[in-house]
Order: sequence, then C-alpha cells, then structure tokens
Amino acid sequence: MSKPISVKADIVPYSKDYARVIRSWIDSKKTYKDVCRGNNYPPPQNVIETWQRKGVTSYILFSDNKPVAYGELWNRPHELAYEIAHLIVEPTIRFKGYGTKMIELLYQRGVSHKGVAKVIINLFKDNTTTLGCYFKAGFQISSTTNYTEGLRLVKLIK
Repeated sequence: MSKPISVKADIVPYSKDYARVIRSWIDSKKTYKDVCRGNNYPPPQNVIETWQRKGVTSYILFSDNKPVAYGELWNRPHELAYEIAHLIVEPTIRFKGYGTKMIELLYQRGVSHKGVAKVIINLFKDNTTTLGCYFKAGFQISSTTNYTEGLRLVKLIK
C-alpha cells in the first residue's frame, strides 16, 4: 500500500486567466512532447486554450494560493470511465508530490460521476519519468494504448 500524499493543495476549475502561466510550465521540447505529444517547440501561445473543448473538464491545483499543476478529465462514456490528460506541474516543484496529489484529486472528481467504473491514464512510451507518480496514486498497468505506443494505466472504483 502506498503512503498518503502529504502535499496540501486543492483543485479548482480552470480559468483562462491562468493559460499563460500554465503554458510557461512547458519548459522544454521533452515536456511538450510528454504532456501532449507536441512536436513544434515552443508551443503556440494559445496551446492551453486549444485543449478546452466539449467532454473535457480542466482543473488547476493550487497550493499556498498559487497555481502549481494543471490537468484534465476527459469523459469516456463508452468505457464507463474518465481519462486523466495533459497533466503538468510547475517546473520548480516537480517530483515533490504535486503531480500525485493532482492525480488523486482528479481521480476523486472522475469517480464522483454516476456510471463511472474507472479512471484511466494513457502513458506514451517515452514518458516513463511519470510512471512512479501514477503508481503512487494507485494506478496499475492494464494494457498498451490503442492509438500510440505506450501503456494504459487504470484505477478502478473501490
């Protein structure tokens, strides 16, 4: 059993007022590729706004009144699931538990919807640095992804 995350933070619905800050967290070609399979670094100025669409609910993690992470829940009704996507943490605090906290809170939001049996994450094959974060949040490898080389992780409702 993994130990609880001690980071004190909470998520709030995304506001476009934070788009520029979140975009600034895409600090390298590798980060851009890991977060959204982006290839043309730097990303366009409106990249975060292009992620906002029907079936996607976006959140910002705040700690000490500052935005520290961003993530999305994609509704996957045909799978009775929500998918966590576009997870990114402010660069100076990566690997300090904020990503895991964000995943835990997104999971809680996803499973609070009626008819949801699981939450999934698709991990691209070249983004293995975040795998430990997903394991800490209680996700397990279930299969390979359908549309790109990588792994599919799942956490069922308990």
